[in-house]
Amino acid sequence: MPIMFLRVQNANPPSTIESSQEIKQQIELEMLSQEYGRLGSWRGALILFVTSGSQFLDNVFMTSSNMALASIQEEFKVSNTNLQWMISAYTLAFGGFLLLAGCLSDRYGRKLVLCTGLFWLTVWTLAIGFGQSFFQLTVFRGIQGIGASLTVPSAIGIISSYFTGVDRTRGLSIYAASGTVGFCAGLIFGGFLTSSLGWRYIFHLITIITGSLGVLGLIVLPKDRETTKDQGKMDYFGAVLSTAGLILLQFVLSSGGVYGWDAPFVIVLLILSVAFLGGFILYEKYISNPLMPLSLWKIRNFAGLWIAGFTCYGSYQNIIYYIVLMAQKVDHLSAGDTAIRFLPMGVIGFIVSLGTGKLLEYMNAKYCLLAGLLLSVLAPIPSAITATETENFWVNTLATSLISISAVSFIFVTTSTTILTSVPVEVKSLCGGMLNTAFQIGSGVALAISAATTQAVDIKKGHGLPQQYSTGLWCSAGFAGLGLVIGIFAVGRKGAGPKDRMGGPVAI
Repeated sequence: MPIMFLRVQNANPPSTIESSQEIKQQIELEMLSQEYGRLGSWRGALILFVTSGSQFLDNVFMTSSNMALASIQEEFKVSNTNLQWMISAYTLAFGGFLLLAGCLSDRYGRKLVLCTGLFWLTVWTLAIGFGQSFFQLTVFRGIQGIGASLTVPSAIGIISSYFTGVDRTRGLSIYAASGTVGFCAGLIFGGFLTSSLGWRYIFHLITIITGSLGVLGLIVLPKDRETTKDQGKMDYFGAVLSTAGLILLQFVLSSGGVYGWDAPFVIVLLILSVAFLGGFILYEKYISNPLMPLSLWKIRNFAGLWIAGFTCYGSYQNIIYYIVLMAQKVDHLSAGDTAIRFLPMGVIGFIVSLGTGKLLEYMNAKYCLLAGLLLSVLAPIPSAITATETENFWVNTLATSLISISAVSFIFVTTSTTILTSVPVEVKSLCGGMLNTAFQIGSGVALAISAATTQAVDIKKGHGLPQQYSTGLWCSAGFAGLGLVIGIFAVGRKGAGPKDRMGGPVAI
């Protein structure tokens, strides 16, 4: 039920106020009409089911398609160079539209945007399943990625504004855990369907889930809050600059390793992406209603947490890229066998995500962050050391898979919870979009660095696949190490303690 927060007027305030009284007064002075609820209620559980379900599906869409690539390549006679666009088209649109999707969620309603995203995914996922050419599949995957981008910021915004205190922390940890489960479910789902019914059934069957989740969302999600103040005109020009810049940047990061960083079109597009993003930042500085208020970067720990997410998630995606290749190219496992062996990864990720949420109820977020960053540095080392021609998944891959999923679970829950409890309620979805943009760009940068390094150090010298994968994994360790150093100095303990996350939504 909607709760009306009442302003407390005290003509003779005491000179000394206990910290608990300050927290209570802060909550009472918050938004005058903010609907919120408990995680333990039926409605709270269903709201978390819908929002976490969308995160689960986003990861299923990513990994299940990876398992289908070999079959798609065989059916449509696609070259190795072009095959990667089946994955890149999705990630380009997903990462490029996150910032805009966050702004749209805060402005026009999180429920509206989340349900729109789920129905959008339903339509275009079905279209992929009926695609008759590789070009169609690639285009449909890109359009599908737009729908995924709509679900992430809106879902994070709903969790962080509907739940408060401990419930919010637990809700975000369950949301993160659903992503790790979705990652492994996608591998298993995609692997078995590709091996049995065929790759098209991956997309046919998922539409049943997305459509059902969208209908449930229309019924149970909290009503979008009506804004009482004039938000001003939408920053359309800023939206064009940011979206174009992010898409171009990710396109360059995806293309540089394939076509060469000295290719003229790669250089031109890199310059354009930097120009668009630089112009966007300058433009936001001087307009009255910016798409992304630059003041957000001045919030305590915001920039440090953003960089931590950037480096850790980039390192994680780089690790996943190489250990999946190692399992299939070095250990010679089929898609189904690879999926089964990654089951422990999903279990560990789920447990660590929930455990991190529990730890944050008692521990300063900086310590959880540093633990995750340290694990990120250590994660690729076992596989980097043991990468040989020996066909043994348990030696070459298992340890790295379990440490890496633990690291990213620590980081995702810690950064999401800490950032979203420190920003105003009006921009929670935007900040969720900004954090996930860090994840996507970090993935592209890490893969680009490792691809360029591997090309120079191994491929040009004729080294075998195990050595190439080892070099790529060492790049992951270095990338995560940079994040660890920055996290130590750029994230402080102040403002990151359990009591700092106990308040309700904050108004501008």
